Amino acid sequence: MDEPTSAITEREVAHLHDMIGQLKSNNVAIIYITHKMDEVFKISDYVTVFRDGRLISTLPAAELDRDKLITLMVGRELTHMFPKEHAPIGEVVMSVQGLNRGDLVQDVSFELRRGEILGLAGLMGAGRTEVLETIFGVHPAESGEIVIEGKPRRIREPNHAIAAGLGLLTEDRKRTGIMGVLSIRDNMVVASLPKYSPRGFLQPKRIDDACTEQRRALAVKTPSLNQLIQNLSGGNQQKVLIARWLLTLPEILMIDEPTRGIDVGAKSEIHRLMSALANEGKAIIMVSSEMPEVLGMSDRILVMHEGRITGELSRAEATQEKIMQLATGTTAAA
Repeated sequence: MDEPTSAITEREVAHLHDMIGQLKSNNVAIIYITHKMDEVFKISDYVTVFRDGRLISTLPAAELDRDKLITLMVGRELTHMFPKEHAPIGEVVMSVQGLNRGDLVQDVSFELRRGEILGLAGLMGAGRTEVLETIFGVHPAESGEIVIEGKPRRIREPNHAIAAGLGLLTEDRKRTGIMGVLSIRDNMVVASLPKYSPRGFLQPKRIDDACTEQRRALAVKTPSLNQLIQNLSGGNQQKVLIARWLLTLPEILMIDEPTRGIDVGAKSEIHRLMSALANEGKAIIMVSSEMPEVLGMSDRILVMHEGRITGELSRAEATQEKIMQLATGTTAAA
């Protein structure tokens, strides 16, 4: 089973784990690949760790703890899984009021400030991804207002969003992110081609220089920008997609499941990058289904249930229990 729980609800995860227990009792052997630490310790008898294509170790799960497993996975001690740094929170850079799109997005209103990482939490199907896609113009809003840096914006398609200073890292990098048959360079520059093609002619040297700088800044592990992006690891593919949007010079980054399906070392690097961008004054909206990530990286958290925002929590007051209550519609918080 390869990442079987990456896109299912917690109830479905519990059902799957019950089925795995039944299969084990019937003498069925199971190989289970996951990046989720809690699953490793919940269902494993033995744990095998690979790194950079090599077998590192196989140990009984009972002999491991979280810190030891992470050290085996990344080859070093990782002291800060969520390296969230304090960034000065500035003025409101985007205001969304009364955003609607059918039953998927219902009367959504919030403000986003410069230097802020705003977490968007909720269960699968709560409308988190749909909010980002509606703001970005993937599916235009039926009603509502989006104001960016004090100017009302009518965003009917992604080009309008890019022109307004928005970037969107999509939830499913393989289906809606990477273009697997193209090079790393082409994947990086595709969203900012107009900037590198004045009068309709591409400027290869400017493109190479910009992509080389992004490769260096984001520590993308590749022998060449000419390599096909499909040959990279998940974490490096994600870095290339982040570079794609950084090349458009956005003021607002909307990031949907930033660390889904990537190894623990790459997760830490992407979290560090998000903190650095916030320190530069970028505003970030982060959708994540991983509760520790939401709690560890967000300055403020909005929780959604059935297309609506059911509550807002500050970093100081947010807990897993409060988020789950709001996500299931059992209570509301101001």
